[in-house]
Amino acid sequence: MKKIRLIGVIFISLLILGSCTKDWEEMNIDPNSPTDVPAANILTYVERAMTSTLFDVWWTGNNTSSYANHISKIQYIDENRYAERDVIIARWNTLLTYEVELDKIIEKAQAEENPALEGAAMVLKAQIFHIMTDTWKAVPYTEAAQGESGVLQPNYDTQETVYAGILADLKAANTKLMEGGSVDGDVLNGGDIMLWRKYANSLRMRIAIRMSNVDPSGARAVLTEIVGDDTTYPILESNDDIIGFDWVGVSPYFEPWYDDKISPRDDHGMCKTFIDALLATNDPRIGEFAHPAADDGEYRGLPAGITEGEEGFELGTMSRLGTMYRDIPNGTNHYMRYAEVEFIKAEAYARADLLNNAALAEAAYEAGITASCEEHNVAAADITTYLADENVAWGGAGSWSYTNLEKIAYQKWVSLFKQGHEAWAETRRTDIPRLSAASGSIYTGHNRPPFRWPYPTSEYTLNEAVVKSFDTSIQDRFWGEKMWWDTRTGVN
Repeated sequence: MKKIRLIGVIFISLLILGSCTKDWEEMNIDPNSPTDVPAANILTYVERAMTSTLFDVWWTGNNTSSYANHISKIQYIDENRYAERDVIIARWNTLLTYEVELDKIIEKAQAEENPALEGAAMVLKAQIFHIMTDTWKAVPYTEAAQGESGVLQPNYDTQETVYAGILADLKAANTKLMEGGSVDGDVLNGGDIMLWRKYANSLRMRIAIRMSNVDPSGARAVLTEIVGDDTTYPILESNDDIIGFDWVGVSPYFEPWYDDKISPRDDHGMCKTFIDALLATNDPRIGEFAHPAADDGEYRGLPAGITEGEEGFELGTMSRLGTMYRDIPNGTNHYMRYAEVEFIKAEAYARADLLNNAALAEAAYEAGITASCEEHNVAAADITTYLADENVAWGGAGSWSYTNLEKIAYQKWVSLFKQGHEAWAETRRTDIPRLSAASGSIYTGHNRPPFRWPYPTSEYTLNEAVVKSFDTSIQDRFWGEKMWWDTRTGVN
């Protein structure tokens, strides 16, 4: 239905813009530059555009999913070795542009007394700020997107400040969504206000668990409030609740990775770390994540940073992304899955400093695995077998010697496939699995993938004093001072 709705909204948008041409000469209005675009049209644009920005092959495949060791570049591998592409780093500006558009929606929603629309825009603003701060650390927040008000050189806020702000924004968004109205133009959640509320509160849980190692009391307060009152604070509760953008599948609205495939490109394959882990546990999801290698039908991944001719690598011997993730023109890009919510609950219950309930931790852990497997079309009997694997079973003493908490982190990492920004963040937070810097890295001496992205060149041109006050802790562009919530030791 969302795919049909997207086509309809785009068509209606064209009709609205076309209607502006009537008597335009008499009105002295440029018909190609409407002065008052409806909020619904802006929302449709932002949802589609931000999905293109955050889930295309440049952001995910070349960078974040590579850092998380889900995907490896198999041709043109410069980014796998941490070459900097300013055109990608500059998506900082693109994301802030979306914040400007979302502020316009909020202003229109307030003028139209439509709190539901205001709440939905607040959720998207928080989502963007969360990804930005987990990518660049200190970013504009309190002074962001205020160019029309004369703030042309916004100050940056610390990551701790941004986290506190977006947690408050999401709680307020949930309240707004309860106050009535509609979310017209919504092609992400189909105008479903309850789903928007679930998104807001599930995102609060994600943020809370992300900061839980540095602010356990703050995280505990958020998690306790949400899991203790599912009427006021509903969360994702089944695979029917997945927050994902469903592409129409008609040019130019193809799923970005499918669009890359038919371009045609063949730059990305599966990472060895990911494939080896799936094989070691007989993971039944492997056939959805990956295609077997063309030459011999085996599942095989490539270490990050390796190029053809090195270590016996040939293109035909490497697995490519599976049908679900690259071969479907009307595929889905996932912002948040139900499985992730269960893994967040599992960690919270497993930790004595958070919710501390071992029985509920085990139940949530198994529910998360089951949800991810069902999402990937695994039969019930195969899920049962998988849950009994020594490296998967709760409390099992497998060859990996993972604790229960580490098993939660591992399974969450698997379930976040092709959500590169989230998988990368979780590997930085948990160090599970333990990754290494890519082979052939142009920056030597590092024992982990990048900690962050460098600030874009435009900031040094347009906001020099501010950016230079925050970039002193950056080393080798992608390393240096870790994220506020990253408590790992011995990493560089």
